[in-house]
Parts: sequence; structure tokens; C-alpha cells
Amino acid sequence: MTFLSQRLLRRGFTVTATTSGPDAVAAADRQPFDVAVVDLKLPVMDGVEVLGRLKAGQPFLEAIMFTGHGSADSALEAGRLDAFRYVIKPCDYEELVALIEAAGRRKRERQTAAYHEALQEILAGGGSPREILAATEALRHQYEQDDSPHRS
Repeated sequence: MTFLSQRLLRRGFTVTATTSGPDAVAAADRQPFDVAVVDLKLPVMDGVEVLGRLKAGQPFLEAIMFTGHGSADSALEAGRLDAFRYVIKPCDYEELVALIEAAGRRKRERQTAAYHEALQEILAGGGSPREILAATEALRHQYEQDDSPHRS
């Protein structure tokens, strides 16, 4: 595990560290993530390809592209794939933490907005209470939402 991963763990983040593009994609296939910090230069596949695959599997995931080898082309590609930020190394640790927190908030806001939009469509579509309940439960599972009062 990298020094950065250890620091983020101590800061209270849940961290899944990988050392290659295929490992990152496989980790994202196993579990949802709020934010991915992806290095542009990775073994086997580059960070832009990793970002594309991560976003394909988790459309609400926010990503921070992290690189010591920035170029206009890679920045444009990261923007096309809707990366939250493109950060040139070295990066101030506190700045990175703030970016990760902001990206996490943006992910939750986008996901919640999409959930509420889909919920309104279900309610507007009518149907029996049982059909609405089943559709709402499926939607809640899809968007990982919990409207119960115990959730903070």
C-alpha cells in the first residue's frame, strides 16, 4: 500500500489501492466507489482508459486524474470522460483531501438527484400501490438509497 493510501486511511477514508489499470477496473467491478484517484501512467492500460471503464461501470463515480506527466491531450481526454479534476503532481496533500471530499459530495448529489428524478417518474406513472412499492424498492437498490430515518 502506498504512502498516500496510508495517509488517506488515517484521515478516515476507505481506500482500495491497486497497482495497475486492470486491478482498478476489477476492484470497481466488485464494489461501488464514490471517488477514484487515478494515475495517468499505469501498467498495462493508462489512466484515461481506466477512467473510461470505471465510468462505464459506475456512471456516478467521480474521478481525480493524478499525473506527473500532464499533457494537453490527456487533460482533454480526462475532461471528455468527465473527470472531476486533473491534478499535476506533486500535489499538496490537504488540497488533494479537499478535492476527494468535494468529489464525494458531487457524486452523492448527482446520484441523489437521479434517484429522485426516477422516483418522480414512477409516482407519475401510476400503477397499483404494490407496483409502485416494488418499483420504488428496485430503484432504491439501484441507486443505493435509503430513505429511512436512521440513516445519516
